[in-house]
Amino acid sequence: MSILIKNLKKNIKVNLYEKSHHKSVFLRKISRELKLETEVIQKNIFEIKNIKSGTIMARAFKPLPIVLELVYNNFNNYKNLILFMGKNGEKTLEDTLKIWDFDFEKKKIIKTKNYYHKPRFIFIKHKKY
Repeated sequence: MSILIKNLKKNIKVNLYEKSHHKSVFLRKISRELKLETEVIQKNIFEIKNIKSGTIMARAFKPLPIVLELVYNNFNNYKNLILFMGKNGEKTLEDTLKIWDFDFEKKKIIKTKNYYHKPRFIFIKHKKY
């Protein structure tokens, strides 16, 4: 995402949360080499409270109900949540809506020659439940 923002010539800082030391070192190195506006925060995001963010994005992180619980409990201020869903995203979303009440929009990823399925990510506007 930071690369896209940089290519759009937007001055937006991206915070990356990663609890693994080795992955954090890698992310910092790549961020420096590509001159990206990022801050790598080497902490377990489940242990951080009162996080402020504009947009929260997650891909292949945790099951949807766990991500929603994390956002609800640990983020006190954010504008929206973008979740990239896997191939079972429709079923996961359907099951999650039985437990959680939230407004969302389904969006499609860019179609490539060999890869295209149903909507692959959902966009959730901030709303305390």
